[in-house]
Amino acid sequence: MIRWYRVYDFSKHGNEPQRINSVRTIEIEGQKISLARTADGYYALDDKCPHAGARFGMGGYCEHGMLVCPVHRYKYDLQTGKGKQGDFINRYPTQVKSDGVYVGLTKKWWQFW
Repeated sequence: MIRWYRVYDFSKHGNEPQRINSVRTIEIEGQKISLARTADGYYALDDKCPHAGARFGMGGYCEHGMLVCPVHRYKYDLQTGKGKQGDFINRYPTQVKSDGVYVGLTKKWWQFW
């Protein structure tokens, strides 16, 4: 089951709440997630680089469809989460609706109670 969380409210944040090719850290249900924006849209991925633990939202950026780590410049595909070095980071679904930007987290049925 996916539970959707609105991370940008267009009525509060405007229609362009994040610069293109930027990355920021958001927190949903205690989980840190990188929210990246390119000309193609929004992408949500793990905020922690698996290589050395750097947080993407603390200086990372987008380049040619890749999320770039701010420390060692490791690159991860925004569409798949696959790293150029063969590792992976988790991706989370995003939706842009008329009222804002949403990120979906998978929840087990018992987590809704």
